[in-house]
Amino acid sequence: MHLKFKQRIDNLIGGSLVALHLIPVRFLGKILRLNHNLNQAPQNIIIIKMLGFGSLILASDAILAIKKKYPNCKFTLICSSSLDEGAASLKLYDNILNIYDKSIFTLIKSSLNVIFQCLKLKDKWCFDFEVYSRLTTIFSLYTFSKNRFGFEFEKVNFRNYLNTHNTYFNLFIPTEENYNKMAENIGAIISERYFLPQKNDNKEYKYIVINNTCSDLSIQRKLESWQIIDIINYIQTETKYTVALAGSPADKLTNEQIIAQIDNSESIENWAGKHSFNKYLELLANQTKAMITIDSAPLHIAARLEIPLLAIWGPTQPQSLAPKWLRESALYKEINLSVNCSPCVHHTKELPCGGNNFCIKNITSVQLKSHLSDFING
Repeated sequence: MHLKFKQRIDNLIGGSLVALHLIPVRFLGKILRLNHNLNQAPQNIIIIKMLGFGSLILASDAILAIKKKYPNCKFTLICSSSLDEGAASLKLYDNILNIYDKSIFTLIKSSLNVIFQCLKLKDKWCFDFEVYSRLTTIFSLYTFSKNRFGFEFEKVNFRNYLNTHNTYFNLFIPTEENYNKMAENIGAIISERYFLPQKNDNKEYKYIVINNTCSDLSIQRKLESWQIIDIINYIQTETKYTVALAGSPADKLTNEQIIAQIDNSESIENWAGKHSFNKYLELLANQTKAMITIDSAPLHIAARLEIPLLAIWGPTQPQSLAPKWLRESALYKEINLSVNCSPCVHHTKELPCGGNNFCIKNITSVQLKSHLSDFING
């Protein structure tokens, strides 16, 4: 199912279920007077994160802190099947339960199965890491967890009545800090930064990776083909490294079309759909000199592998989506044109430019080459 269709399901079905449950949940809360204190450690912690592997990585410091506070607790992640491989690679979860959303039938069937699996868990808490979703709030409710944690702000204030503990989601601070705040609210201390277990200090550099893939949430983040070609030509002229074009299987044809326009195409590799996710991580960890990327999950993967990054921003802003520690790192550089309508993604349904992302398109060859020179030679 396409993202917009999933959002409609969340709004219509999720909104209806929220309305249906508000009064019964409040009534039962007053009648049963359950104790929702945090004094006793749970046996199980359920984390819900349906979409966005980059967000799951941003939450990894918070999850690591919670694991340290409750070292004997079992951690279960509920996520869409598209996150399965990535989530497993983090090595933070004891169990991963998948929601299959290719059709309404598979969505309902797998959701019921996941709820059934959660009901079998004893003495549990549930953390809903989705920001806007109504359905995940209902999902959290039906895990029948003693304590249910979620994010709350104006657009989702119904959670004040359905969750037992809410954390204010501040849209004006780095997203990572909101996850950290949720962990701190249960007494977990953010004392250590999480790095991917594939991190390897004995690297044999071969590649400079270009990532121009992102989710359907905002394809306006993507660079134009001519910009990718300019970047490739510069790398081939100024460095000894092989260019690798990253991406999902859906990006394979687009990457091939770009490669066909390069004279020295033999020195370019198309990784889209070629490698398993674990192999992709191994290549990044062991053989990648640097990554040039738009705002998407590979940016956060590279950051947690301590790979030098040149990040190109447009309809989203690094002030919100790049951790402060990363932006202060010597390994990080960015291109971010100042336009008065950015950020627009996550803040409005109708983009001010109508999808004509001039915040990306107006980045010139001169600007790209200048930043690449500073990045590669810096």
